[in-house]
Amino acid sequence: MFYVNFYAGLLVVYLDGIVVYSESLTDHLRHLRVVFQKLRGYELYAKKEKYEFCCEQITFLRHVISQGNIQMDSRKVKPVVDWGIPSKVTDLRSFFGLANYYRRFINGYSKIVNPSMDLLKKD
Repeated sequence: MFYVNFYAGLLVVYLDGIVVYSESLTDHLRHLRVVFQKLRGYELYAKKEKYEFCCEQITFLRHVISQGNIQMDSRKVKPVVDWGIPSKVTDLRSFFGLANYYRRFINGYSKIVNPSMDLLKKD
């Protein structure tokens, strides 16, 4: 995390994933150059076939990110959509564990799940 303070606002790092984002192609190329120089200085190297450059849309940490927009990755949402009707309390808890991750993308999520959450309350 050696560049978090210096690069706040143009860089996201998670484990071995790095996302560099910029307002323009010129800025982006300059930002990439700085990041690569910093990585080289710390003797950290990337495999070129593992990365994509100058993309308008990427998938990162289960999200599809484009200019000013973050969406759920539809491939990751499929298990939630295809989940059957829970028949046991443990099934309902498992479903909420999975669905809660995406709550920020669902308008009125708490109103939708409150009736089912009431079923989980202990008497």
